[in-house]
Amino acid sequence: MKVGRFLKISLILFLTCLCGWIGFILYNQNVHYQETRFLFDTEVSLEVNGWGAKSIGLQALNRMNEIDSKLDKFSKGSELDRINQAAGVKPVEVSDLTFEVIQQSIEVAEMTQGAYDPTIGPIMTLWGFGLEGQHRVPSAQEVEATLKLVDYRKVVLDQEKKTVFLAQKGMVLDLGGIAKGYAVDQAVSILRKNSITSALVSAGGNIFTIGQKSNNSPWQIGIRNPVAKGKVVGYVQMQNQDIDTSGDYEQFFWAEGKKYSHIMDPRTGYPVQGVSGSTVIVSQASQADALATAVFVLGAEKGLKLIDEVNGSGLVINSEGELFFSSKMKEIFKK
Repeated sequence: MKVGRFLKISLILFLTCLCGWIGFILYNQNVHYQETRFLFDTEVSLEVNGWGAKSIGLQALNRMNEIDSKLDKFSKGSELDRINQAAGVKPVEVSDLTFEVIQQSIEVAEMTQGAYDPTIGPIMTLWGFGLEGQHRVPSAQEVEATLKLVDYRKVVLDQEKKTVFLAQKGMVLDLGGIAKGYAVDQAVSILRKNSITSALVSAGGNIFTIGQKSNNSPWQIGIRNPVAKGKVVGYVQMQNQDIDTSGDYEQFFWAEGKKYSHIMDPRTGYPVQGVSGSTVIVSQASQADALATAVFVLGAEKGLKLIDEVNGSGLVINSEGELFFSSKMKEIFKK
């Protein structure tokens, strides 16, 4: 009898502890949620703090996954692939999502006078920065000929019909410089609509912070040192803003002792030289994504002037490791 009673009590205690442990796990997932996925050819991660964190976080990640599937130029049958296949032939009707991203990309191209250009695709392919491409240094004649296919002004948008037309055969839209940022904006919108006041959304070098961390301390984001692997040049504390960094350390190759990165100047058709990193902080992730590329192309003087004009913060690091700041970045940058 005593043994039976002991077993019953032990079982009750065990079940009580098990229920408590399960309850703790479920509660913890509901107020703190983290996940990482591979989207846009990079790691995308999410940290959400607040009640319902897991279900809301999954909504945000699923939205990012949807955007990736529509805007992947290498995915056969994607909306972007259909636009590129129909270049010089016919307009292609697209979803509101794809139309909006392309529209935003053209706006930034105009703002930067072509330093960022979403039609850079043919030049990227020429240098071997494509799907399983072979890196090589093309001839000047090849660059000149291919450069004729790069011109954002030849992208024809019909707002009413929601169609996109590339006016010249051989043109290629490449939204790699803005799609990640747009996806981050969409994720942030979902989090905010669901009353999340503490979160971090990251897609490659694009990071958006909402509010403060769960312990009420500020989000502190390190800025990578492009000329010293594994080190940072400094930090910024930020909330309700997006920071985006472009660097020549992401994709590059060497040829005859010279480094060639994947960041191309759309105006010349050649990889940018003399700049190793650019960082931009603004309120909109898609804008930050494209502007970081444009600032890299424009260089310190012209690029940081542009960032001042859009009321953002910017940093440019040249190939010698020298740092150049916009007026607002000077105020928030910490070593």
